[in-house]
Amino acid sequence: MKNTIAKALEVTRMELTLFKRFPKLRLSVAGIIVIPALYALIYLVSVWDPASRTGSLQASIVNLDRGTEARGQQVNLGADLARSLQEKHTFGFVESQDAEQARRDVRLGKSLFALIIPADFSANAIGGETPGAGKPVIYASEGNNYTGAGFAKRFAAELGHQVNEMLNEKRWTLVLGEAAGSTEKLGRLRDGIFKLRDGAHALDEGLGKAGEGSSKIAAGTGTLAENVTALSGGVKQLASGARTLEAKAPPASDLQAVKDGASQLAAGEKAMQQGLGQLNAGADKLVAGAIDMRDQTKGIPIVGGKVSAGAAQLADGAAQLQSGLRTTAQGQAKLAGGAAALDGGVTKLADGFAAYAGGVSKLASSFPADDKMDALARGSNELLGATRQLSGGLGQLRTGSSQLSGGLDLLADSLPAGVAGLTGTARGLAHSVEPAIEIDAPVETNGAGFAPNFLPVALWLGATMTAFIFHLRRLPESADGYPRASLLLGKLGVLWLINLAQAVLIFMMAAFVLQIHVVHMAGLALTMAAAVLTFMLLILALVRLFGDAGKAVALILLILQMSSAGGVTPVELTNAFYRNVSPFLPFTWVVRAVRASMFGAYGSEWLSALGMVLLFAGIAFLVAMLAGKWKFVPPQEHRPAMDI
Repeated sequence: MKNTIAKALEVTRMELTLFKRFPKLRLSVAGIIVIPALYALIYLVSVWDPASRTGSLQASIVNLDRGTEARGQQVNLGADLARSLQEKHTFGFVESQDAEQARRDVRLGKSLFALIIPADFSANAIGGETPGAGKPVIYASEGNNYTGAGFAKRFAAELGHQVNEMLNEKRWTLVLGEAAGSTEKLGRLRDGIFKLRDGAHALDEGLGKAGEGSSKIAAGTGTLAENVTALSGGVKQLASGARTLEAKAPPASDLQAVKDGASQLAAGEKAMQQGLGQLNAGADKLVAGAIDMRDQTKGIPIVGGKVSAGAAQLADGAAQLQSGLRTTAQGQAKLAGGAAALDGGVTKLADGFAAYAGGVSKLASSFPADDKMDALARGSNELLGATRQLSGGLGQLRTGSSQLSGGLDLLADSLPAGVAGLTGTARGLAHSVEPAIEIDAPVETNGAGFAPNFLPVALWLGATMTAFIFHLRRLPESADGYPRASLLLGKLGVLWLINLAQAVLIFMMAAFVLQIHVVHMAGLALTMAAAVLTFMLLILALVRLFGDAGKAVALILLILQMSSAGGVTPVELTNAFYRNVSPFLPFTWVVRAVRASMFGAYGSEWLSALGMVLLFAGIAFLVAMLAGKWKFVPPQEHRPAMDI
């Protein structure tokens, strides 16, 4: 075991002597050590944080939405959506008014995708009749950049979710706004109910007072009726006594006595005349008060009709009393005439004095007693007070009725005419928006999507492997003195034949083994052929400039081009350095030409990209022809660079 390790260390020391014998080997080894780390650094930096740079990806917004009206409010979801997307700056959105121009920009690679909001977007989305009724269009090109189209598809899903959330927020805003209005109306309704309650209390109190007044009116009316009856009987007896006195006139011999009696009769007649006048005035007031009470009580709910009818009867009775009082007045007038006749017929006074005395006595006894007359007066006063109390109760009743009416009006005004419901279906409201995705230059599979990047990588790898087999700076000494162009073309002859064979095999593998659908077969074939020849020229130029170290530079250039060409992810997702160098690298144009010819991307403009590739080939040819010196060797040293 020790012997084996010792021999191994001896061999290692022998290998280390190479660094002393060949000093340039040290630089080569240093490059070999650094290049893998540099390789990893270049690539990782290019894909370090693409998510933070999506705002650099240009996308178009075409808002054709006309808007709609929802619950009395004007809504334009398209404008709201465009404004929201530009504020978020997820992508570099640019507004456009022409949908076809936006599609054209996508096809030409100027925009990653276009968001086209149709004219009926708001109307269909707000209605929510069917799921996904609102259909904004996402127009993208898979052929331009397969990964970029994937961004567009993911954006479409997120867009649907975002717009549905925005719609739900707007719907809830409208609902909450109506709820706030309902709360205000509920407050008004509550105030109306309180007023209604207060009015009902006032009405109840007024009705109570009206009932009390009505009872007092009934009692007063009974007392008045009783006294009026007694007065009527007394008047009748008075009339009977007066007729008896008229029939029994006194003789002349009793004149003096008659004169004395006439004086007493005149005094009594005067007192009666005054009493009848007062009674007649009271009857007038009674009639007027009864009529007024009848008119005032007609409008009283529940008891008004009965009270009014009683008041009407009272008025009729008072009218009859008034008529009786007139009759009494007429009788009193006749009594006055009789007294005059009595004064003139003094001769007859003596014969009828006894009858006269009896008639007067009977007349005096027929008049009502004083307490009954007082009761009549008290009844009239009570009737007047009750009438006033009833009037006050009716006023309160009217006030309560007004409050009750106002409360009911407020209650009616506060109640909504109807409740507006949400239109649409449950699923339609939950998922109102579903973006439609339109794809230009479609790519059938994920592998085909990465082909525009890996086909050029394979061609570059083939050219690099060819450079490792042949000495790119050596020519046989017999060619010394040939023109530079002849030397370069001669050197490229075998190399290009190998490269073309590599390109043909890769083309057949892509088209027939992987069966990638190719839109322009001839364009793809020409692109691959031009690409591999250009790559070989570039590697040869680097070797002519830097010697064999040019092969290491070619490896670094490969990873730089892979990071800057946008073959896998859009170049806009890298940093500024890669975006700036991208147009000056052949890989960028090879990838573009492959996409245009394979998928019909960029409007199938593969010829212009191919022209750029050939421009790089021409520059590399001039550099390879003019730079460096050829190393002419004898035939025995003109051999492959690898030991085979």
